[in-house]
Amino acid sequence: MGLPQGAYQALADALGAENICDDPAVTSGYSYMWLIYSTHAQSGRYRPAAVVLPRSTQDVQTIIKIANRYKFNYIPVGTNLLPPTIPARADTIIIDPKRMDSIVEIDTQNMYAVVEPYVTYAQLQAEAMKHGLTITIAEAGAQVSVVANNMFQGMGGTGHKFGYNRGVLGCDWVLPNGDLLHIGSRGNAGADWFWGDCAGMNLKGLLRADSGHCGGMGMVTRMSVKLFPYPGPQTFPVKGANPNFEVNFPKDRFMLNLIKFPDRKKLIEAIYEVGHAEIAAAVHEEPATMVLSGASPSVEYFWEKYPDFMKQWRNVLSVTLIGFSSARQVAYEKKVLDAIVAELGGTYIEEGSELWSIGQDNIGEQIRTGLSNRLFRIAGDFFVIGGFGFDSIDQSYKMSEDYMWPLIEQGQKKGHFVPDDTHNDWLNSYQLGHYSETEPLIYFEHDLEAGASFINSYAQTVVEAVKRRMCTTWPLGPMNYISGPTMCNYHELVLKIKKAVDPRLTSNPDYPVPQEPPKG
Repeated sequence: MGLPQGAYQALADALGAENICDDPAVTSGYSYMWLIYSTHAQSGRYRPAAVVLPRSTQDVQTIIKIANRYKFNYIPVGTNLLPPTIPARADTIIIDPKRMDSIVEIDTQNMYAVVEPYVTYAQLQAEAMKHGLTITIAEAGAQVSVVANNMFQGMGGTGHKFGYNRGVLGCDWVLPNGDLLHIGSRGNAGADWFWGDCAGMNLKGLLRADSGHCGGMGMVTRMSVKLFPYPGPQTFPVKGANPNFEVNFPKDRFMLNLIKFPDRKKLIEAIYEVGHAEIAAAVHEEPATMVLSGASPSVEYFWEKYPDFMKQWRNVLSVTLIGFSSARQVAYEKKVLDAIVAELGGTYIEEGSELWSIGQDNIGEQIRTGLSNRLFRIAGDFFVIGGFGFDSIDQSYKMSEDYMWPLIEQGQKKGHFVPDDTHNDWLNSYQLGHYSETEPLIYFEHDLEAGASFINSYAQTVVEAVKRRMCTTWPLGPMNYISGPTMCNYHELVLKIKKAVDPRLTSNPDYPVPQEPPKG
């Protein structure tokens, strides 16, 4: 079953025939994403019945009103990175905003930008840097949508300094009935875009929450996002040609430190101490697989280097210092960092060494992530083994060591995951160490059994996080039925709101929460 009779023509009349397509050669491209073997192996997937390309908020309103009139489903997307963008029903269209790619405004005085859904981080940052400003870049890659990532979580490389998920300000939000809702300061007459809250009920949490509504409650067509000071050059200081890029920031204002600690507990303690001292812009534990894959020009290079590199690159903390106020800030923060490293028995990886040459891309990755696509080279697929362990640094570490790594080792014994005995994660500090996440990366082939090992392990970690009274993140769709009962039954409330604003369940029907819990 595709679109109801007359629906395609109604969309063509409204948008122009050139802005809608149901050619299988086109729609097939919208029925695939990188985790498809894991997330849709059992539930199934469909090609969209059509793809539409709006140019404006008014176009989006028209599309949604036509969907309600003709009774078919739609999924608004950003840059199509995650599983909720894949149709699970045949009578579904994709609203692709690639024509909505404008930076509407950059307000340098109040430090915010207003963007449409297809503006990428690379696009926005290139313009913001011209004004001495930057944005926390999603480490999914600078190619992803600013609007989509800020709705989904808003995490990024410099979150230690700039905070976690604090970027959403005013928004234009088309509801599932086609009405346009202004939220934040955008909802106050003459108040413009500068504020995420407002005088009255704050609906930002409903829009965003932890992982957004995944297109399940309409579509945001414009968003203002917070910008931050940037003391670097107006253009991103990258040299070289693909795959050999090199980033050269002014060394008196930007300093990358790669520090090895005797064990992981000392590394965790160092993150706390850096946070207590209120220094640094980015603080990450960096796993060997991620660092080497990011620096690898080829698959062959990775596998040649990996066995020895895995032995050398253990318990490494990356600390990026940025002199937002002056070069003296960097000098001061380096003295503080030196004292922390000495007290905890750490040693700096020497600049110019082989380990440094492989890890030095790290500083560019904090500012403008561009190497994330190389993570696919090792085995074809990669992800993290579960509920991310969002909590305090200690709790994140314990969740990883006690529960996540044993699951990884089970998958390794089955031959499903790439071998890794480091027990090192991509562990990030947010908000000066007051909040953190841990991501134990795994790599696996496009294989149904390996995919099943991954998705089952992921679900198990969500269950375990609930038992530990931790914040479970990415409990997408049906997984909300796992986390909801221990968190005030929020899933029931969200489902009621979904039915109130989208009574036909037309807007990405199974999100943010499906009508029924998963079976089994």
